[in-house]
Amino acid sequence: MTVVLFDVDGVFLSEERCFDVSALAVHEMLYSPRYLNLAKEKFRTDYTDQEIKSIRTSIFSNDKVLDRFKKMGLNSNWDMLFVTFSILYINLIKESKINVENVDISDLYIVGEMLKDVEVDYSLVVDFLEDGNYTKDSIYTELINYARQRIDIPDPDVFDMHGPIWHTGQYKYQEWYLGSNDVKTSTGMKAEEEGKQGFIHDEEWIRPPENIKSMLKRLLEAGVQIGVATGRPRQETLIPFHQHGFMDLFRSNRVSTASEVLAAEGTEGIDFSLAKPHPYSYLWSLYEHDEAHFDDAVNKRNQSNDKIFIIGDSIADFYCADAIGVDFIATLTGLTGNEIKPDFEALGVTNIVESVLETEEIILKSHHD
Repeated sequence: MTVVLFDVDGVFLSEERCFDVSALAVHEMLYSPRYLNLAKEKFRTDYTDQEIKSIRTSIFSNDKVLDRFKKMGLNSNWDMLFVTFSILYINLIKESKINVENVDISDLYIVGEMLKDVEVDYSLVVDFLEDGNYTKDSIYTELINYARQRIDIPDPDVFDMHGPIWHTGQYKYQEWYLGSNDVKTSTGMKAEEEGKQGFIHDEEWIRPPENIKSMLKRLLEAGVQIGVATGRPRQETLIPFHQHGFMDLFRSNRVSTASEVLAAEGTEGIDFSLAKPHPYSYLWSLYEHDEAHFDDAVNKRNQSNDKIFIIGDSIADFYCADAIGVDFIATLTGLTGNEIKPDFEALGVTNIVESVLETEEIILKSHHD
């Protein structure tokens, strides 16, 4: 049997709104009166597209930061905004020369009250990323080392992934993405800010959804099994999928998302990230959420005899495929478009296509052979 597992962002749906939301989350943590409350800008819950573009351009230095994250295999928007904010926050504390020895610096409001009239230097994130040959595995340890070197705090682990600052960023992302009315269904927390409309209602499909559906139907009719492994949470995956009838094609237990990854990471004994580039989400879809194969998925063991394809737009997706020894097809519809092609070629990827629609021929040829 042939099983094809698709990424979502950069393959079916555009990543642009996800990156916009990541920038807005960082911006809010810097400028909202609930958080650092820096004086330069007045925080709002509604911005024009042009204002959002300006915020993203500043926060991510014309997307240089995002590009660097993608090339190192970092795929989670929650993680990307967390690292970005942390670098900016560490340097704000350093520049202000405040004494945070007995301060809980995860309380951004308290530290914001202490900060002097300082301006954010967004270029410092680029400097951090270019100073070291960081990888998907080392970036989090290096962030803690950076905090230890730059500011005198007794517990630099406050900048650990899944720590309180990470969770603040994750929540703000969800509030922006889902909107004030729906964020509680995802996070269990009611909205801090009213008036956020939610970008989930403004999704952009990379190719017309009816064309993608037709392709998926042809794969199913040929006897190919299909699934999804995505870094977006389950609710944010299912809403656009239901809107266009994709869940008539995908079985629920072949859809693995950041929600399943977080649940798995909360299992006793697991103290490391299962987010991409760890292949857990792909294996969990492959194993159809079968608890008997949970340890296999956690420990990167592909026990299947099926012919498996992973379809993704990022280096992280390639690392997932490589880790479990399956075929990879790269699409050029992610953040950097065609510019990422040499990076895929350097990794030995031979199946590189313009969009997900061009994967059908490769899959069916292999399947019939």
